[in-house]
Amino acid sequence: MRTSVHAAVIAKWAAVPAALVVSGLLVSQASYSAFSATTNNAGNSWASGSLALSNDASGTALFSASNIKPGDAGSKCITVSTTANVASTLKLYASSYSKGTKNLGDRINVTVTSGSFPGAAPANGACTGFTAGSVAVATTSLTSFAAASASYATGADSYALPAGGSRTYKIDWTFATAGSPAADNPYQGDTASIGFTWESQS
Repeated sequence: MRTSVHAAVIAKWAAVPAALVVSGLLVSQASYSAFSATTNNAGNSWASGSLALSNDASGTALFSASNIKPGDAGSKCITVSTTANVASTLKLYASSYSKGTKNLGDRINVTVTSGSFPGAAPANGACTGFTAGSVAVATTSLTSFAAASASYATGADSYALPAGGSRTYKIDWTFATAGSPAADNPYQGDTASIGFTWESQS
């Protein structure tokens, strides 16, 4: 009987290491046999677009009127185009303005109208066949236009220009008369100048 009890005690304690080994195996298997799943979205990249503007006057002056007198007038057309691959907002504003020493710019009125031609635009800024659309700049003096639209922030027209798009304008000028030589004579022998600048931003 004593031998049997002793053997049972030995067997009991001998089973403990075996149980620990089995337990360790179970934990080990639990650590490496869990389910797993992944998904990804590779190859993300970013490329910026670009803006570009040109006009069919090739950077030359539309107007170079000389020896004008009250009542004289003229017109020219210009198409502004973009090769940009993004849409933008196109505006027109004045640059490099000089109204002259005798304020001739106060008497030169301009009107800018957007529109289109049925086919290709005529050469040399001619407006033959031009169809008027909307008024971009209502009739105003060069001085007033320069003051009201001196930068992109205050620019006129604000046209939504699509990528690769264009916009055609007709610019009319008139030497406004006051109706009498006494009022018009002070403007003799003067020179006014202005730049028409189109800028697009997106």
